[in-house]
Formats: sequence, structure tokens, C-alpha cells
Amino acid sequence: MPPRVTYRMSALIVGLALLLGATGCAAGRSGPPPTPAAPAVPMAAVPEFGGTDLAWIELMIPMDEQLLPVLDLLIQRAADPGLARAAGELRAVYDAELPKLHALGRQAGIPAENPHKGHKMPGLVDADRLAAIGAASGTELDQKASECLREHLDQLASLAKSELQNGTSPAVKALAQSVADTRTTYRARFGN
Repeated sequence: MPPRVTYRMSALIVGLALLLGATGCAAGRSGPPPTPAAPAVPMAAVPEFGGTDLAWIELMIPMDEQLLPVLDLLIQRAADPGLARAAGELRAVYDAELPKLHALGRQAGIPAENPHKGHKMPGLVDADRLAAIGAASGTELDQKASECLREHLDQLASLAKSELQNGTSPAVKALAQSVADTRTTYRARFGN
């Protein structure tokens, strides 16, 4: 394997480990997290993306996608009309952001499947949490969904900060700046 490819794979593994370590990704089991698999596309084909950029894109897609059902529940069933309105606005932000993330992922050669499926980690809405929110109603629904949103928005702001500090791709860093700005703005709307 050429040295350039080996270096890029090492950078991806280190970047992913840093991001996953910061988020506590543990796939629902104890012990050290598994070593991330090497990407399917040779890294020499995508020199504009560093390891942190790749890890950030790979994590952001499921973070965004798995929050959508929570936003939809709030839009449809929130007791507080202001909360429903804020969830609708945030849903529009995610609807605009996800195609950009997917395009960057394709450009970077990141596999389409979600490597974080079933993982329990801060800010990533898992099936159990979604079921608990969906089973609630009225102010209890508002409270559970708002708590989930606060955790999610805090985590995304933190991940965006990490990308801004350690990423190398101007396109990925520009999207991370947008994420940092929007998540900070919306975080204030979902209370403490």
C-alpha cells in the first residue's frame, strides 16, 4: 500500500476515534470501543478530506437523520405551540442540511450505510428514547422531547467545534460553522 494511502487511513482512524471518544459512542456494550473499519474507497482518491472531516460527516448524518422523528412528534403533538413552531423551523434546517452532508459523504467516498446504527451515545436518538418520547403526551411529551433536543443540540455544537478546530476541508468546515451557529441559536429556544 502506498505511504500516502496508509497515512490517510491512519488519519481517518485517529479522527474517528477522537470524535467517537468525545461522544462516548459505545455500541451499547462495555469495554473499549471497536476499532473503526477502513473506508471502502482508497483515501488517495479524496485528498481534500482529512480524518476529522470524514469522521464528522459520518457521524453528522445519523445524528441529523435520527432526530427527525422527534421533531415530527413535536410538530404534530406538542402541547406548547411555540415548541411546535421551533421544531418545525429546526426540521427545515435539517431538511436543507442533510443533502449537503450526503453530497460531502459521496464526494469523500464514505459508505452510505450508518455505522452508528443501534449505538447509544449523547445526542444520537436511539429507538428506546424515541419510543419513550412517542409514548408521552401533553406537557410530558414536550418535556421529554425538549430534554432530548437540548442534549442533541449541545452535542452537535461540540462536534462542530471539534471539526472547526481539527478539520482540513474548507467545505466541511463551512458546514460545521453553520451547524455551530444554528445549533447554538436553537439550543436557547429549548430551555435549560
